[in-house]
Amino acid sequence: MYNGPSQQFPQQPQQQPQSHPHQGRPAPSPRRGGTGRTIGITLAATTGVYALIAGGFWLVSSPGAAVAGPEFEGLPTDPCSVPNGSQLNSVSARLASAHLTPSSSRCVWHVEWSDGSQGNLNVRYRFPVDSDNEPQRRASDVEREYEERFEQLTEGEVDDYWTVEVQESRELDVGEQAVVAHVREGYEDLRGKAEVLVLADGVLIDVWASEAWDENPGRPDFTDDEDTLISIAESAVSHLG
Repeated sequence: MYNGPSQQFPQQPQQQPQSHPHQGRPAPSPRRGGTGRTIGITLAATTGVYALIAGGFWLVSSPGAAVAGPEFEGLPTDPCSVPNGSQLNSVSARLASAHLTPSSSRCVWHVEWSDGSQGNLNVRYRFPVDSDNEPQRRASDVEREYEERFEQLTEGEVDDYWTVEVQESRELDVGEQAVVAHVREGYEDLRGKAEVLVLADGVLIDVWASEAWDENPGRPDFTDDEDTLISIAESAVSHLG
């Protein structure tokens, strides 16, 4: 059975800084459109309720509900509906929360990994962004972003601001191009992560496992969860259709 919380009206989630396209570095603040307003929608979900926060109003609807609009062109707006019940049960997924911006569509679950550690499961569709945080939807921009992250996940990276230590990686037959990698990543205290990166239909898909921030850095072993992450990535590609 799905080990989710009892159905109740969710509390408004706390705002978190938008992650860098490489999932760790701080990113610029959300962009402002031509009207001067910040474009961003956050969703909080329990097993039976979705709550949409937009301009201070709550909209409650059934699971799998999505929002639509030109701001999110090219991105699925129901990322929390990507994994099926079996995939979520395999990691004891609990309360989910989603965040939509013009450049990304993301859902996060609290989970317990196979090694017993607590952490998060993330599913994200995204476009790269320019210096003004505007989404870049051209195929060449998306492919370049894939290559940059692919290089990090296969060769690692060390600079003054960010380190990626690759423990294991291999390419996958998912979407147009894909890779799965186990890394330790961060600024000072490196954190364990397993990530599946996919390029499909002009969109980047990230599915990753991360440890809880109150856990000891680098402790989790996501080896036994790799198949689940890959199967969710396959579901995410199918979801684009």
